[in-house]
Amino acid sequence: MGLKLSAVPEGTEIYIDANILLFSAFKHPRYGELCKNFLTNTEKSACTSDFTLNEIFHKLMLAEVSKRFNLKPNDAVALIKQNPTVISELRTIWEEMELINESKIRIITSEKLFPDFLETSKNYNLMATDAMIVEIMKRHGLKDIATNDSDFERVEWVKVWKP
Repeated sequence: MGLKLSAVPEGTEIYIDANILLFSAFKHPRYGELCKNFLTNTEKSACTSDFTLNEIFHKLMLAEVSKRFNLKPNDAVALIKQNPTVISELRTIWEEMELINESKIRIITSEKLFPDFLETSKNYNLMATDAMIVEIMKRHGLKDIATNDSDFERVEWVKVWKP
């Protein structure tokens, strides 16, 4: 079920999943403002990883290209491959990534996670990205995650905080 993101105790060391940052960036009608407030008011104990930032960067890029050229995400990839200069012409992605860079969110490294994340995936029936995040959390001693992904609830030692 998950706990309420708005009730995370002050000072809790918490991992921020991509969907929280993306809800804020995309101004999601239901979760956008709540996630933005959480990110704005979060203490220095909030963190994410270079792995998660890569996922955010990729999704923001595809979303902006899709919107700008009125394309489906797969077609956006094809356009970028054909015309890579489109990337440097984007605006929103660079603004959003700069906001993350300037925020109080601590960036942790994902290090060497193979083959450990394979076992995590098998043990908890997690997709690849989620298994990687669980391994990153484990390596950094993190037990709390801000996410809208219920799959993390299968990991008995992880506390899931949802918008």
